[in-house]
Amino acid sequence: MSGYNFPNLSNFKIIFNGRRYKAFKVSNVNPFDGYEEYAEFVVWDGVYDAAVSYGNINANGSCDGFLAFSHVEIQIDFSANISEFIKNSRSEQLRYLKDTGT
Repeated sequence: MSGYNFPNLSNFKIIFNGRRYKAFKVSNVNPFDGYEEYAEFVVWDGVYDAAVSYGNINANGSCDGFLAFSHVEIQIDFSANISEFIKNSRSEQLRYLKDTGT
């Protein structure tokens, strides 16, 4: 048992496939929990079995987006690519958890 939990992603295009974090494309054709309304992809954290962030990929490959679980909008730092977006998502996640005492 790996200790990581993920939703069934068999119908989704995986754009980042890490051990703990996975990012996958969402759209009106492949919806996921309403994220397709404002994002192109979702980042899933297998430890918490929940979306950690969501975002969009720009024409130059850079990514922008927000934490998925915060009660306020917390933007993820500029990310040159999806791998950097995952790292920045993790940093924001840890900062949020520390600041809120979670």
